[in-house]
Amino acid sequence: MSFSIRILCFDQDDPKKCTAKRLERFNLSDNHSSFKTLPPMGIVLDPFSEKVLSTDDIPLAEVGGIVGVDCSWNKATETFSRLRLMGLEPRSLPSVVPANPVNSGKIGKLTTAEAIASALLICNQTEQAEHLMSVFKWGPAFIKLNSSLRE
Repeated sequence: MSFSIRILCFDQDDPKKCTAKRLERFNLSDNHSSFKTLPPMGIVLDPFSEKVLSTDDIPLAEVGGIVGVDCSWNKATETFSRLRLMGLEPRSLPSVVPANPVNSGKIGKLTTAEAIASALLICNQTEQAEHLMSVFKWGPAFIKLNSSLRE
């Protein structure tokens, strides 16, 4: 069973480098440009959440899916505080090593695609995570670097 993947996109990045847009182009995510169109269910990946995503959250992800947020880090605090009011379950990620060319090796500086793939790995959706990351040259390296998330 695959989890529903939704991304709230604010178009604040270079569209050529935007991993959320690439996932949408490959029909791997359902992207939303507004809080109004985003269904208020599922787990939102929130770097400010005190609760870390774990296998205990699998039932939530099965029902409501995983929501990623594609926004500028400069506006992240404001954006994520608005999401908490929507009824989404916020979860942060454990230490994850990015493989993207911009922030490779800088723990926690993930692209939207890397954050979602991390959540899928934690929730035992390895095949879906691998498929998601296969659309990036550096995607397989990301899966290999973070294989410990599956355990």
